[in-house]
Amino acid sequence: MMLSERLRPKRISEIIGNERARLELVKWLKNWKIGSKAVLLTGPPGVGKSTSIYAVAREFGYTVIEYNASDVRTREKLKGTLGPALINASILGSDEKLMVFLDEVDGLSGRSDYAGSEFILDFIENSRIPVAMAANVEDDPKLKKIEQKSIVLRFKAIDAQLLYVYLKAVSRREHIKSSEAALDKIAANSRGDVRFALNLLQSIVAEDASIAHTDRQFFSDASAIDAILGANTLEEAVALFRQFDARPYDRIRAIYDSVVSAKTLSIEVKSKALDLMSDADILVARINREQNWRLLRYFDRYLALAICVKNLKRVDSSIPWNLKLAIWNDGRVIRGLQQRFSEIYHVGKSDFSDFYLPYFSYYFKNNPKAFEAFISRYELGDPERRVIPKIAK
Repeated sequence: MMLSERLRPKRISEIIGNERARLELVKWLKNWKIGSKAVLLTGPPGVGKSTSIYAVAREFGYTVIEYNASDVRTREKLKGTLGPALINASILGSDEKLMVFLDEVDGLSGRSDYAGSEFILDFIENSRIPVAMAANVEDDPKLKKIEQKSIVLRFKAIDAQLLYVYLKAVSRREHIKSSEAALDKIAANSRGDVRFALNLLQSIVAEDASIAHTDRQFFSDASAIDAILGANTLEEAVALFRQFDARPYDRIRAIYDSVVSAKTLSIEVKSKALDLMSDADILVARINREQNWRLLRYFDRYLALAICVKNLKRVDSSIPWNLKLAIWNDGRVIRGLQQRFSEIYHVGKSDFSDFYLPYFSYYFKNNPKAFEAFISRYELGDPERRVIPKIAK
């Protein structure tokens, strides 16, 4: 079992950080009565939102019924999923105290999801049982109506020093041999995400590659990328990637320019390298979805295979970062469309990209009503709505 799951706090007092928000959550449930507002917890992943909800529910004797709002985006799906809880507050028995937990309500942010948002508004206003919600974003205009009908509690990233103290206590209790320098680096590299810190600690120990037992150091500047690109073997590149003081998506972006700008690579080799980076990108999404951080070992290997022994050089791109990020994000959307619709239309990914996608773009650009129907039918969101018309330009 993952360390983050085994050590998940069972009581609200066992959670670290966000003391004021946790206190307000306790007050909310303690004083809840029919007609009370729902509660909405906002903040980045891994800071204790879901854990706090389950812990406070347990302490007040509630059974939590959890739904992921991003998985049931439309009104009809929400109605089919949440309707029974709205109609009958005694699903699990007349004496059962129930609480509904809607996770990732920010997943309802696209235009095609407005009906879903409206249903949630109706639900939280008329529910006869407590409703808690969580979102990974703050101050999203598209969540404004839900925020107005809720008590909003802001959860912040955990302070690095507090996280260091926590990791030190965990290491001592779990008999994990880690130096103070190693724990300090893990705390700093986790950006306030407790779950990420625990999984990183476990992945290091599981691979018997604890930085406490080596002379290696974390590094994060341009010299880090130079060292990675200059690795002479696959294993050396993998080891250097694991020392790279950057989160997964930042590691991909760090080598992206070097690959696409390389003039010494053939089209075939470059395409293969980009495919491996795409596989790494997909793997990160799976890791986040399944919380299976052991897969990180394969992530670094994908990236190492993409650049190993290709004589690449670091590129200081003149493209502004915001434009580079936009290009990167559009590419991720296109890869997602490739994956999904090549299966629907039973064609290869390259065939879909070369023929179908440009045709879709041109057709929908001149038929906005058909475009909206397409977006609604396949439950697409703002990213697809933004990217598909661009292709025809």
